[in-house]
Amino acid sequence: MPGVFAVGDVNGGPQFTYISLDDHRIVLDQLTGEGTRTTTDREAVPTTMFLTPPLARVGITETEARAEGRPVLVATKNIADIAAMPRPKILGDTHGLIKVLVDPATDLVLGATVFSVDSQEVINLIALAMRAGVTASTLRDGIWTHPSSTEALNEVLAGLHPSE
Repeated sequence: MPGVFAVGDVNGGPQFTYISLDDHRIVLDQLTGEGTRTTTDREAVPTTMFLTPPLARVGITETEARAEGRPVLVATKNIADIAAMPRPKILGDTHGLIKVLVDPATDLVLGATVFSVDSQEVINLIALAMRAGVTASTLRDGIWTHPSSTEALNEVLAGLHPSE
């Protein structure tokens, strides 16, 4: 019905605070802006489950890629084995892993799972890269602050290989 908006948890979409904020931006644009923003603008929306350590995801999983018949490159590494990721070691929590899926034809990130200290921050960077068309090679070759969890992208993405 024109002029009636459902926002937040009642809109039938994902029930996250940041989705409610985006609902607000869409309604505001519909009422006072150009009216061009919609929920279809939501690409590469990350999620985080705040466990210890946090579990964050964005995009598709390897299982989903296989079900679609998509060829993918995969990089997976346990946090404890990532030399270029000192922050979890400093904090004494080296549980978890990082897994990134990349399109072999375009070098674009298709999805990622980060189960680690600071995963909620790392996944935001990966989601931004996905929305902006930043390649996995650019993330792999990035210069990141030290000590940070983002540094893991250098080492993890250097290990890309075809999905088995």
